[in-house]
Amino acid sequence: MSIEPADSMDLTAYVEAMAKLLELPIPNEIKPGVVANVEHIFAIAQPVLTFPLPDTVESAATFEP
Repeated sequence: MSIEPADSMDLTAYVEAMAKLLELPIPNEIKPGVVANVEHIFAIAQPVLTFPLPDTVESAATFEP
């Protein structure tokens, strides 16, 4: 799975597309804040998403806390 770095994405278009997909109305006055939060979330997630794993690692079939 490849995740595009947030700095090369149009996050406003991403937020609008996801809102449409989820049928989630986002008022225009709060949209810049939503986009800023998504940008922050992507920045936080990047180290995890880009962490190299060896090919021998298998994903867990189930999660049991």
